[in-house]
Amino acid sequence: MKLHFRILTIASALLFSTVAMQAARPKGKTSKPTVSAEAIMSQAVKAFEEYRFDDAEQLLEDYDTQCRKSKKTPDSEAVESLTARINLGRSMLDRVEKIAVIDSITVDADQFFKAYRLSAPTGSFTGTYALPDRFVNGDETSVFLTENGETMIWGAKADDGKYRLMESTHLADGSWETPHSLGDALGLGANANYPFLLSDGVTLYYASDGEGSIGGYDIFISRNNGEEFLQPQNMGMPYNSIHNDYLLAIDEITGAGWWATDRNQIPGKITIYVFVPQELRINYPVDTPDLADRAKLTSIAATQNEDADYTTILDKISEPLSTDSTDNNRQSFRFAMPGGKTYTSMSDFRTPAGAAAMQEYLNASKRLHLMERKVAGLRAVYARGDKRVSEEILRSEQQLENDRKSLQRIANSVVKAETGR
Repeated sequence: MKLHFRILTIASALLFSTVAMQAARPKGKTSKPTVSAEAIMSQAVKAFEEYRFDDAEQLLEDYDTQCRKSKKTPDSEAVESLTARINLGRSMLDRVEKIAVIDSITVDADQFFKAYRLSAPTGSFTGTYALPDRFVNGDETSVFLTENGETMIWGAKADDGKYRLMESTHLADGSWETPHSLGDALGLGANANYPFLLSDGVTLYYASDGEGSIGGYDIFISRNNGEEFLQPQNMGMPYNSIHNDYLLAIDEITGAGWWATDRNQIPGKITIYVFVPQELRINYPVDTPDLADRAKLTSIAATQNEDADYTTILDKISEPLSTDSTDNNRQSFRFAMPGGKTYTSMSDFRTPAGAAAMQEYLNASKRLHLMERKVAGLRAVYARGDKRVSEEILRSEQQLENDRKSLQRIANSVVKAETGR
């Protein structure tokens, strides 16, 4: 009995001692398992991918702190790269464009551009098989052909392995001119690819993974001032994401815009979004509760106006409106000759001199048409508030007047060559 009492006494003393020690510990000072610097960096990347840019920035600071504590050398290159993307992402999230995305299609990544249904005046996309054999190109690109099939633009891989945008024009003898670059600056230090030229002949949309890209390819816009393409600007969100986004096209006839992305990360697939372009950019308020979801296009239905009817646009693009072909009836025309006769094809000419003069007239007419579209495009840019193009408008209008006079002189030479008077 005494032994049993003694054991209980010792047990009680031990229990009291344990409770006293626990009570003596400072509250809130429970130890936490140490998180490695590598794990913190992974958390920062994940936060970035979820568009939690403030959290990602804080985690990078924690990463640096943990590296110092564990006496490890931080990966400065990774920190610098992620910091730049975080800052760009935060800037983009402050100005997410409010557009209505009215449809999406998921297609095979191989030759995905065939899913674009553009009206004939907008132009068309094709593969590199449409290029002459002597032209340099890359496997991962698309070829854009203008309305008349006389100009094509594509991405070609240069000697340094980077893609450059190249352009070539169809010549009077049926051949294609030697391709020329649209400018190395468009690549922003890396690749420039997947081009689309708006019908104004001035506005270029394309993709680049160079400086100013938040991840992979981003869509950029640049405008030609008559001599060169100006400094490109990132199109921002929701067009761009932390994944690859490219090949944006706007069809002014159907009122539909298109762009491709692999943001949904479906192996071997590309998602193509159809949206309604706006004359003026309107952004979501920065305090929009689901702003990150709008930027990521988590739900395209959430971007649509409940009162809007998009069936007209969808009906217009329900069937292919242009074909994947380089044959655009280049010799189709109507030319009035003396005596009331109208020539409609080159076979109507009796003399080789008349046919040659007519070909010159067609080329000049094409140049005039392109200049007219360029002036119209510049005027539209000016109307949207960009006053920097005012001088270029004046120069282009003068050139337009000169081209019209030149076309009339060539028309007279056609008549003279064919009739001898």
